Amino acid sequence: MASRPRAIMSELLTNPRALRIAPRPPRTRLDSWPRRAPRRWTLRGLFALPYVVFALVVAALGAAGSPNATLVARASQIEWNRADAQWLGDIFPPISTLLAGFVPGGALSLSIIGALSAGIFLQKLVEIMVQRRFARSTIVILMMALALNPLFFYNATQNYSAFLGLLLFGLGLSHIVRFIAWGNTESGFRVGIYFMVAVLTDVTALVYVTAAALSAPFLRHRRVGVVGARRANALVILYPAASALVSLAVLNALFLGRPFAGATQSAFSGFGDRLVVVGEFFATTEGLIVIAPLLSAWLVALIVRRPGAIIISTLVFAAFIVGFALGLLPSGSTGNIFMAMTLLAIALIPTARSARGTAMIALVGVLQLIIGWATALTSTAFALWASQIVSG
Repeated sequence: MASRPRAIMSELLTNPRALRIAPRPPRTRLDSWPRRAPRRWTLRGLFALPYVVFALVVAALGAAGSPNATLVARASQIEWNRADAQWLGDIFPPISTLLAGFVPGGALSLSIIGALSAGIFLQKLVEIMVQRRFARSTIVILMMALALNPLFFYNATQNYSAFLGLLLFGLGLSHIVRFIAWGNTESGFRVGIYFMVAVLTDVTALVYVTAAALSAPFLRHRRVGVVGARRANALVILYPAASALVSLAVLNALFLGRPFAGATQSAFSGFGDRLVVVGEFFATTEGLIVIAPLLSAWLVALIVRRPGAIIISTLVFAAFIVGFALGLLPSGSTGNIFMAMTLLAIALIPTARSARGTAMIALVGVLQLIIGWATALTSTAFALWASQIVSG
């Protein structure tokens, strides 16, 4: 045994090449991409640059009436020297309201923050696809489908609250797959935190986060045959967001006599009337195009042989419709549905197994790019906002 260390030392003295660092281990599906932090932040900056420029151009043209401006106006009317239950209801959702109230620069600052958030999110999205060993062509096409359409530019720079909620929702979806299909416990806690922050950022997230969490048991589980595993997984995902909302509802019930206040107070008022509006909307060309991302998500689920994904995408789509009927989803939010369906499709695509499957997913990505532009060009709310820019 004593001769072994001497042999190693002799090898190091006679062969300097033995001092070379061992080759880097092969990439695993949880590694960061790019590996080095400076490169990651450089890539995030490059992704964010077009949206920062767009935000500055829109601000220079003086377009008004954006959701960011509405959020800043609402935050300016809140009395920030209070801390009672009524005040907690007024600031809900608290994260976006606090940002709008305290970040200097008003709507322009929210636009810049949204643009920077877009850069970080797009890098994380590429990282997820690299970890799952997507083909490069598939990554490029799916990134183009999501990021190179007017809806993404609009939401990133003009609708920060809804945009951040959707980004957190997309990241949470990817961790749902890691948690349920891969058995990664850390991802289970992460998705719970992502969903909680999404709910505390955008009131619309109440519906689609709940739908995603409740539909998680339909995914293929790694812990096959374990009694109660599906219910336990759904509880881990929902617990942080549910605990935050229940705490707020209890405070409102104790001090105000009603569980809902602020943005959720009028949830059930006018429910029937808004359902009629939904039916009329889907009879129009704009409404029919809104359904197209759902059909695209179904197609991806069939290609990758994950039928449970059809149930998940359907429930999330239905959640948006219910959210509008409850008054939680503002009118003109068709871009939110497109982005959510695209993120859902990306999150549920597994590692590519064949060239044929890769080619079919790439074709769906091209179709999704066309759907995104068609949704933007037929959106009444987007057309109204774009006309303000043109006139400016």
